[in-house]
Amino acid sequence: MSLATNCPISGSTDLKPVFKLGNVPVICNQLWPDADAARAAPAGDVDLVICPETAMIWNAAFEPERMVYAPGYENALHFSPKFQAFAEELAKGLVDRFDLKGKHVFEIGCGDGHMLDLMSKHGAATATGFDPSMAGKETPFTARDGVEIVPEYFRSDQLDRPFDAILCRHVLEHLDAPMPLLQDIRRAIGDRDVPVYFEVPNAGWMLRAVSMWDVIYEHVGYWTAPAMEAAFRRAGFTPVSITEGYDGQFLMIEARPSEPETGWVSPDVDGVLQDAAAFSAASNGLLDEWRDRLSKLDGKAVIWGAGSKGITFANALGEAAAPLAALVDLNPRKHGLYAPGVALPVVSPEDLKDLRPDLILISNALYEAEITEQVRAMGLNPEFAVVAG
Repeated sequence: MSLATNCPISGSTDLKPVFKLGNVPVICNQLWPDADAARAAPAGDVDLVICPETAMIWNAAFEPERMVYAPGYENALHFSPKFQAFAEELAKGLVDRFDLKGKHVFEIGCGDGHMLDLMSKHGAATATGFDPSMAGKETPFTARDGVEIVPEYFRSDQLDRPFDAILCRHVLEHLDAPMPLLQDIRRAIGDRDVPVYFEVPNAGWMLRAVSMWDVIYEHVGYWTAPAMEAAFRRAGFTPVSITEGYDGQFLMIEARPSEPETGWVSPDVDGVLQDAAAFSAASNGLLDEWRDRLSKLDGKAVIWGAGSKGITFANALGEAAAPLAALVDLNPRKHGLYAPGVALPVVSPEDLKDLRPDLILISNALYEAEITEQVRAMGLNPEFAVVAG
């Protein structure tokens, strides 16, 4: 099946254009040891389209064979107090709602195990994660008894050990063929009543906020609420809830196994199609506004946030990125490395005392308060501007 012409959920060949962005880093969250390597990082094109039947959005120019995740891949968010509070509340809520105290949890795509640690902290007897990016890496989040990371891609035959819930956070958006994973999990559950929790970036929020900086090559799928419900019902799950979290930026589904509803279509597709059309009309104009603002800046700028939003924004600016001196990030594992494409160094907040930027671009409005407070405490008084949110 060609992803360029077929909806990943329904297989439909009826699609509508949404947004294009050329020459973006293939792996946005892969940082590089020096500027030359960062400039030479693989790049590709994004051509977002939407299926009018399911409201699924995907990159029709995606080439799955180019996606090779290396140990240097880094997208952890838990260095932010804002995210720490969100994750803590989420873990406690899942343990309570799914009655997981003393029981066994699997997480597909667990990263460094932060959520596994939190599930164990709140009462899970064992928390086992699967993630190939953890091969050869150490993490403090497996220190608790019963917490384990298998540094491999998840396979359904690994469900041969006891499990009472399955979590999968920020994985589906990386899959060009998501339905086989959902169907494999459903087959492995069989006739048991095992709940599942999935979380993805919220494409509905992206469309409404005109946050084109959330468009990255490694995210082939952009999940809206109607698309999420269609995929899960067709795969054999009944949603208990589909909600927006993290100030709307995450889409979260809790579901339980049921009979597949082949061909299920959401009644809310039309609203998403309207939002997609508005996003398409506004995005290029917004990019031009940012390029104009940066090209007129008399001074030095930095971007706070060396994640997908910040790196995509920096690369999209083209020649207007000249005033940018660095990307700032709380994550110490990123410091001293370089962002792909634009080849900006990633520095710590403390380095701002030497850089003394005239403008700090905040890549995500969720962190505006904590960033401005930290910068002011350093005795700095730059201008601030929010890129997304």
